[in-house]
Amino acid sequence: MSQSYRDLLTALAEKIGLDPAGLLATEEVVIDGLPIGMRLEGEGTKAEVLLCSLLGVPAPERWSETTGAMLLANHLWSGTGGAILGMLPDNRMLTLSARQLLRDLDADALLALLAKTADTGLAWRDFITQDQNLRAPAALAGTGMRA
Repeated sequence: MSQSYRDLLTALAEKIGLDPAGLLATEEVVIDGLPIGMRLEGEGTKAEVLLCSLLGVPAPERWSETTGAMLLANHLWSGTGGAILGMLPDNRMLTLSARQLLRDLDADALLALLAKTADTGLAWRDFITQDQNLRAPAALAGTGMRA
């Protein structure tokens, strides 16, 4: 873990009232019940902070509808707020990931990125895991997608 990444997480923890040592150990925050993991990838000027949240596994009868909506949302990031929806290959768990260059982040910018990721993730988690009649997130409105 680079010192600047450690400093970033420490500053974030202090800003939002978390124990810095705890955040450094877990590299995870929970916003409105949605866990968002953080990880440093790369080094130097190319180092990025990766955010990832597990969203759930849709019911088998909704698999096609859900993955189709995800593909549409990923197109030009129209329904993801700049993040990307994906799937873990071993268990079909659907995920939301976002990344930002470490050099572009301070505690305020990371907090804003976490909030945006949580808003997007919560909408998708609800769509993925709840009632079959639930509509896709509002961000897809106007894309021609019908849920």
